[in-house]
Amino acid sequence: MKISKKRAGFNLQMKTVNGQKGTYLFFKTPNGSYHTFLEVAAKDAAKDCGATGNGNTRQLCKEICGF
Repeated sequence: MKISKKRAGFNLQMKTVNGQKGTYLFFKTPNGSYHTFLEVAAKDAAKDCGATGNGNTRQLCKEICGF
């Protein structure tokens, strides 16, 4: 399994891995601990986090994330 570095400065390594129940995002921190998150569609995640618009994925995510 190849782990690639995230953006410079954050020193997080991440990799997506397909499992039986979905796609998981694995993060490895500089101190060696691992964290996982189940990947979902960005549009669904934005709606679940309170996006109020009916726009496309980018519009909804921008509303939630602010960037």
